[in-house]
Amino acid sequence: MENDEKAIEELLDMYESASEMYTGAVMRIDLSNGKILYSENLKQITGIGKNELPQNLNELLGLIKEEDVQKIIDKVNSSEYEAEWTLKVSLKSNREGFNTFDLIGKKKRRDGKDVLYVLVRNPQKNFGLMSPDTFFPKEVIDNSPQAIVITDKNNKVVRVNKAFLKMTGYTLDEVIGKDPHFWASNMHDKSFYEQMWQELKSKGFWSGRIIDRKKNGEVIFLYSNFFEIKGYNNEVIGYMAINTDITNRVKKEEEITRVLKHDSLTGLPNSKNLLERIEEILQKNTQENKLALLIVEIEELHELIDFYGLETMNHVIKDVAKKIIEIVDKKYFVSVISKHEFALLGSFEDVDELEKFAANLLNNLSKPFQIFGERIFLKMKIGVSNYPVDSTNPEDLINQAKIALKDSEKKTINFYSPELSKIFGFEKKVEDEINLALENKGLLMYFQPQIDTNSMNIIGAEALIRLQKENGSILSPNEFLGIAKKNALMDRIDQFVLEETIKSSGVINESLNKNVRIFFNVSKSFFERENFLYNIESMLHKYNLNPSYLGIELTEDLFIEDFYSAQKKIKALKEIGLKIALDDFGTGFSSLSYLNKLDIDKIKIDKSFIDNILHDETSQRLVSSIISMSKSLGFEVIAEGVESEEQLLFLQEEGCYEVQGYYFSKPLPFDQFKLFLKKERIRI
Repeated sequence: MENDEKAIEELLDMYESASEMYTGAVMRIDLSNGKILYSENLKQITGIGKNELPQNLNELLGLIKEEDVQKIIDKVNSSEYEAEWTLKVSLKSNREGFNTFDLIGKKKRRDGKDVLYVLVRNPQKNFGLMSPDTFFPKEVIDNSPQAIVITDKNNKVVRVNKAFLKMTGYTLDEVIGKDPHFWASNMHDKSFYEQMWQELKSKGFWSGRIIDRKKNGEVIFLYSNFFEIKGYNNEVIGYMAINTDITNRVKKEEEITRVLKHDSLTGLPNSKNLLERIEEILQKNTQENKLALLIVEIEELHELIDFYGLETMNHVIKDVAKKIIEIVDKKYFVSVISKHEFALLGSFEDVDELEKFAANLLNNLSKPFQIFGERIFLKMKIGVSNYPVDSTNPEDLINQAKIALKDSEKKTINFYSPELSKIFGFEKKVEDEINLALENKGLLMYFQPQIDTNSMNIIGAEALIRLQKENGSILSPNEFLGIAKKNALMDRIDQFVLEETIKSSGVINESLNKNVRIFFNVSKSFFERENFLYNIESMLHKYNLNPSYLGIELTEDLFIEDFYSAQKKIKALKEIGLKIALDDFGTGFSSLSYLNKLDIDKIKIDKSFIDNILHDETSQRLVSSIISMSKSLGFEVIAEGVESEEQLLFLQEEGCYEVQGYYFSKPLPFDQFKLFLKKERIRI
């Protein structure tokens, strides 16, 4: 398909270059390999039969008188780029009316190669201006797997290819002379088409997704590239649409998007979905209705899992979800924000009503759950925040309800108050610990090995930050990075991670004579800094590290707001020599169409999906789909969070052989990681 797209691109380039000169037959000659493209009307202009048409530069020169051949060669060699020249040449064989021709040539530089554009005019024939339906070679258009439509300047169809007819089910007679809106789906509003045409006319092209219908009424999703076709004096004489059927990919995206916004175990909306719902409600809440957010927590869930087993407790969690849905009876939006926490969002009249509702909820959930013959009692507690009294910010409402949960020593139902923030001012304490760590070298780097399970060799590692508190205890990233981000400390932490990763990678690969690529993570603020690329290059130079030993893990939030800027940075990182991995894949990716435009190497399947692949069919299908899709798009794929032999076997059966997780090793301090690397092969 890539070669077909290149051929179409060359045709459009040829047409544009011809239009800069005059009308006639056009040839595009790649001087690096002699390849020739010519317009459909070359046969009419020259009288050359179809079987005589030249396939390369040597064959073309073989048709021309020898004395004229040298004149052409001299012109090509002596002319400057973009400089137009003219010659009169004759064919070797005399044919009435088709003997002497005017050549108008121009040499250009395209993709690092010299390309010659030659306009062929017959002074004895007048064929008028070029038209889009006769210019493009029929063989190239018809043999393209992409559905191609060519219209005149009034947007009436003059040509379609075989792929278009096959894709839509229409016959040639049914579409010729029609406006392409004839097969529109009517699923786009008027503004969509207005914006499309505005961009087409201002830029000369438009690309994007469009929804059409087949003859049988079936909806079809296309990725379309529309181009203006310009003729003499730069006048628009037609349009070309090159369409790729992405219906199957879109359906997969919709399924993945649905899964990404729902908890795989209970099927309830997840935290991402909850945030979107809160924002949506607050935007529409013009009458300032009071809203309550209740977080219901199952206490000591990990201990219950240890005692009853994961499978039993998964059934319990499902039953808790069903019970909550029955109790709220559509009056509240119910979601899951972690394995042991449910969130309920709804309106209320007064606090007494809200307290009665929460008490009734706890009373019903305190009744034993009957699972596999076991009567299981749960300890539950509820934290409550409300809008607009506590906050008008969705994330703050959730955090405030969680703060209220922490007051569980006093009572099982607790409402947020500003005093609670003072009592549980853990964020301020952690912020102080971060600042002390930055000043006193209290930040540490741990490394979690990445294994190729085919060879059982260590092929890489992920560098992970840790914080050592004053009392010697260690904080994981989840415990302090969010607070560092709020307090603008991430840039300093990222700088530390970058330097320590490069320094450690040098020791591992050069001193220990290993070939291990170390991946590091960066925050959004660090990635968006103007000196981001310079930072990496200067550190590589400082420690004289081969970039092939370094990789970077990027998450969706780094490019979702300014895609094109991020796309350039990713390309630059690849040019430096780093390998690019898309981290946390499956937890927030808004459109898989980005994957085709990002120059990444590896997809990293998020741990949250690996956790459930042994017990949840949806997670199994999603993981299988991600592996299959990654391979079809040419990406490597690695799974993180692999903690059991059963998970490993499932991944291997699906074709994912690169893994990372506690089954092989937890994240290790640098000295322990060096010892781990001395193993010739991993044994399990």
